[in-house]
Formats: sequence, structure tokens, C-alpha cells
Amino acid sequence: MENLIIASTLKSPGVNFNTNGDLLISGKSIPEDSNNYYKPLFVWLEEFRKTSPPAVNLTLKLEYMNTSSVRIILKFLQNLVAMSKENVKLKITWVYDFDDDDICEQGEIIQESIKYPIEMVEHRA
Repeated sequence: MENLIIASTLKSPGVNFNTNGDLLISGKSIPEDSNNYYKPLFVWLEEFRKTSPPAVNLTLKLEYMNTSSVRIILKFLQNLVAMSKENVKLKITWVYDFDDDDICEQGEIIQESIKYPIEMVEHRA
């Protein structure tokens, strides 16, 4: 199993998924086809799940997300929460700029949707 690294673009976030369980998604998420863009992340996560990892630490540092990205990220988080029920220690961190109320609120809405605690971290540049 290898790490998954995808460089960010103007429309898609950067991804750095490490086999030690540290996962990062950062940047803007407004790809033309969210399902197609995020598919490798789901494939990687399923393979990673088979290794019975002791812990997963996901950090989301998203500047902006379109509606289709919100849906697919929600689905990804639901998969992680399912892993937490298999004795995988899960930590989700949502990093947002101190003046970005929209992204902060989106994190809170997602937290309610997945019914799992998300650490909300305000970032000051």
C-alpha cells in the first residue's frame, strides 16, 4: 500500500493520505466532476481499511466547496465514521480561516450530519 498524493489545482484540493493514518485534504473543491475527482480517495480508503489501521487523523483545510463536493466529502466522512466503529481511533479536524464564517458553518453542519465530533480549528494567517 502506498501513500496517495494529489497536487491541488485551481479547482481541486490537494490530497496527502499517508499510510500511517494521517490524511489531509486542502484547498478549493470545485471540480467539474466531484465523483470522478474523489473516487481515488474512496478506493485508497477501502484498501487502507483492509490493513486494520489503529488510528486515522483526517485534517480538512478547505477554502471553498461546491455543493457536489460537500455531498462527496460527507460520504467520505461517513465511511471514516464506520471505520471508527471497527475499533479504529478516529480524529477529524476542520481548519478554517478566522474570518470565514461560511466554511466554519459548513464544518458544523457536517458534524451534525455525521453525528461524530469534529475538532474545529480557527486559523489566522
